[in-house]
Amino acid sequence: MGIRAITCELNEGDRILRKASLESFGRIKEKNKQYEPWQINTFVKGNIEELRKIMNELDVYEKAFLYSITPYISYEECCLKYDNGKEIGFDALVEITGISKGKLSSVISGLVEKDILYKGKNSKNIQYFVNPWLFCKGNRINKVLKTMFKNYEIRTLDKTKWKDLE
Repeated sequence: MGIRAITCELNEGDRILRKASLESFGRIKEKNKQYEPWQINTFVKGNIEELRKIMNELDVYEKAFLYSITPYISYEECCLKYDNGKEIGFDALVEITGISKGKLSSVISGLVEKDILYKGKNSKNIQYFVNPWLFCKGNRINKVLKTMFKNYEIRTLDKTKWKDLE
């Protein structure tokens, strides 16, 4: 081993980067060139584990309904809306899902009973909200949703009710 000369001092936050580490990093960087950045901002987030656990409790129409409405889940409050912010009513849900009015009414009732969907009313019309434990958009949710879905039994947390979480 030869004698090494000190060329400078290390300051707080400085680090030593060995040549072998740098070469390894270069190989990793080269390997990742096969991937391209994807700048799409219209994704809906799905809680995969929660969805897997609840799927056995849903019938075919309930599954079809949930799949059909995911593009209409709004940011932060999980209300079903068009891109222009207008809320989606029952007749529009018939058109979006392709489910008949009579069947859709029972599907919505079943999903409300299961705390997957919340049917509310504002001063103008009926609103539909999706449980954010299953689907949401954005990186935060409106705190009122916890009240709306307070009795939802979270399957991934051994059916703990949302209201009982700290």
